[in-house]
Amino acid sequence: MSLHNNFKKVTENIVLLMADKHQTDISMYSDGLIQNVIENRMAALCEDQHEKYFQLLAVTPEEAIKLNNSFSNSYSSFYRNPLTFSFLYQYVLPRIIADKVNSNNNEIRIWSAGCAYGQEAYSLAMMTDDLIKNTNTNAWFSIFATDKLNAELESARCGIYYSEDLKNVPHGYVETYFHKKGETYAVSDHIKKHVEFSEFDLLNNTTSAPPTSIFGDFDLVMCCNVLFYYKPAIQKMMLEKFNRALTENGFLVTGEAETGIVNSAAGFRNYMSPAAIYRKR
Repeated sequence: MSLHNNFKKVTENIVLLMADKHQTDISMYSDGLIQNVIENRMAALCEDQHEKYFQLLAVTPEEAIKLNNSFSNSYSSFYRNPLTFSFLYQYVLPRIIADKVNSNNNEIRIWSAGCAYGQEAYSLAMMTDDLIKNTNTNAWFSIFATDKLNAELESARCGIYYSEDLKNVPHGYVETYFHKKGETYAVSDHIKKHVEFSEFDLLNNTTSAPPTSIFGDFDLVMCCNVLFYYKPAIQKMMLEKFNRALTENGFLVTGEAETGIVNSAAGFRNYMSPAAIYRKR
């Protein structure tokens, strides 16, 4: 058996072991991610034998917890994809604002799914607030930011960041929407009041939207760099969830590396290539 096939077999056995012995399902993740996580845990333990790692995992609940936690990706940053945020500011959000004003429905509803430490949600809030001020309309907005990890959500609610975290934030926004506190910067209360952080599991196929949003009906859903961590069936389930949660002709934004996933799925059409911005069909 080749080394690749042997590792694949060990990976399959680890997936079964985690489910049977540790009651933890990691089967929904992509095969590539599962293998990478296992290799990283082995490297951390200075273990180069797959079978030995399997044996360790079988008798060590603490390692099972560490392995499972390694699947959580909490990286985020302000204005992480400049092209996407540029298009959102220039075209998408102005379109949403104009449509709301014309329909006499002044509430703009946005879902930041997989918000991590809050940078994406606050980025959206600052841009939306700026545009509403510039257009001198009476529109108002709510952003529902969700993740499944409470520690990250608590940090997001605090809204405290270091100067290096703000390197992609427009200078004017730093002055307008943050307060300097020693070596850190705090998001202004004006912006915080527009953002509701709550725990929500995207993998729960019985729900379509965060309970805090009551009924979904979002004008924009932003879920970047999440889909590609999962197997196709899970990706499909998530996209169907977003489709149900969006208003008619609502917008979906994903990571640029996920365009192939969305393009091959039903329910969305590309709105602004090359950015990963779509509209509900």
